[in-house]
Amino acid sequence: MTSEQSPEPSADGVPPVESEEELDLRKSMLMTQDWNFDVDSEDFEVTLTAADPRQKFKNLVRSAVKHDTFKKGEADTVRRIIEHVEMVSLKKSADGFNKKNFSIGVLNCFVICWVLGAYPEHIWLLYLIESFYMIPRKFYNMWRAKPLNQAFYYLDFCWFTNFFAMATLTAILISGIFGLGEIQLGFREVVFKAAMGVFCGVLACANIALPFVACLFHDVNTMTGLFIHLMPPVVMYTFVWHNDRIVEAWPSLFNLSYLEDGLAYFGGSDSISTYSTAFYFTWWVIYVCFMLGGGIDLPKKFKPDGSPANPKYDTVFHSTMRDGVCILLGKLFRGRSRAESLTLMETNMFDKIDFCLYMMFHMIASLTAIYVSGFLCFKSIIFFRLMLGASIVIAVVRGANRYTYYTTKMYSRVLRKEFAEQLARSGSDANDGYTRLT
Repeated sequence: MTSEQSPEPSADGVPPVESEEELDLRKSMLMTQDWNFDVDSEDFEVTLTAADPRQKFKNLVRSAVKHDTFKKGEADTVRRIIEHVEMVSLKKSADGFNKKNFSIGVLNCFVICWVLGAYPEHIWLLYLIESFYMIPRKFYNMWRAKPLNQAFYYLDFCWFTNFFAMATLTAILISGIFGLGEIQLGFREVVFKAAMGVFCGVLACANIALPFVACLFHDVNTMTGLFIHLMPPVVMYTFVWHNDRIVEAWPSLFNLSYLEDGLAYFGGSDSISTYSTAFYFTWWVIYVCFMLGGGIDLPKKFKPDGSPANPKYDTVFHSTMRDGVCILLGKLFRGRSRAESLTLMETNMFDKIDFCLYMMFHMIASLTAIYVSGFLCFKSIIFFRLMLGASIVIAVVRGANRYTYYTTKMYSRVLRKEFAEQLARSGSDANDGYTRLT
């Protein structure tokens, strides 16, 4: 059974009950697809002649085939599996898993830490410069992503806030250097208030909560995801707690006198929390209109009449649901079995009720982050540093887990995927084989 297939119904029309092991296999296949660990032959046209790093495994297989341990069909299957493992190795190298990208990623992290520690007044400029490389580069990769184009990921809130930050800092830079229009102090204050709660609340908490925010030095896609979630809070940290150095270094660009006068985080229509909330709901309305206007149907594999839809585009909502949120929402609010939720995850056939539940909890979590984390970051430098430190530690641990996966488990996942159909059909013997493969 492949990740696109649901269990075939029995003669009486009732789908067979799948074991927990089979459900785990289906979920692991979804993870493999979303993490882009597997590859189809048509996606990577190379001649597989390179030596396999797991030479012992190949030698064992060749020895077994030589001594007629396998039937001819089984030997062909094993050869195909070995070629597929080689293909995955080559694909990871083509995707950037090499010493050059790894070195650049590590050095860039050191540069950011050095600038933040020695010259915090310039961290905003480093963020702006790197964002103009990393964000378009990731968009290029997202546009070319398979099996679904990920361009609509840029409509997500975290991307929305970074585009807002980039546009604002670029406008300030152009205005200050070239004198192309004066940005009024009142507008600057409004922008700061809107960004304060969002950057130090939503994005700072997203670093901790979102499992895909990880430190993978070689992978520009993952590092950009970390960049857009971690760097805006870092920039805001310097504006809140090192604003004197920023004004001294960039007197023609920044006027932060409103910070000296004191800002109220709560209370009234002119508070930080009010502007941050308004900023969030501006995005929220836009995104809901897009999704309900057709975005929710973009990745679906089937049309309402049951015919194939041939989807081309993915969304962050569907990606998040496939990461396991669908199972949780289905269990708590929809009365769905785990098998039913996995079928939805495999086909992207989520309905508007699923989307409304998702957006409701997105709103609750975001507003809570604005009112709690944003406020504490604004009032306490110690709490702000703890949030940034926790974000970095968690991102590094996630990256370590991913690298461990690359080096110890990825190839067994490839084997499990290739043998999935045989395992699903062969009963208890297949289950024993599955256990050995893992």
